[in-house]
Amino acid sequence: MERSQRIKVKQFGNVLQIILEIPWHEVHGQNQWKAYLEQKAAETTLPSTYWSDLKTKIIQTFRSTNNVSATAKLCKCSYFTANDIIRKEKARQNREHRQAAIKEAKHLAANQVPTRDIARIMGMSAETIRLWIKS
Repeated sequence: MERSQRIKVKQFGNVLQIILEIPWHEVHGQNQWKAYLEQKAAETTLPSTYWSDLKTKIIQTFRSTNNVSATAKLCKCSYFTANDIIRKEKARQNREHRQAAIKEAKHLAANQVPTRDIARIMGMSAETIRLWIKS
């Protein structure tokens, strides 16, 4: 008779240790975790929108109060959280504004408008406009 299980025998002084290795699927028929995890995957809920909702509420409150401390109190979050979200939003807005200005400067330069005139129109220095067009 062929045996698929492995048997390990070790001797520790006057104690004999016998280890019989039996594959999991032979003992239980199938991996019980597999069915459980497949069931849980089907039951997954939608991801929480807590942070996106909080971010939106903080930004709207800050626009009306223009005060980080008051915003934090009204939104029931810490000052650090409110300040961090507001700072990131300001940085994003500044980046968008700068990219729009660069795009406009490049558009005007493509229409053969002199750099000095572009600088005067946009209220920037001629050197800044020159660097933007060059990039």
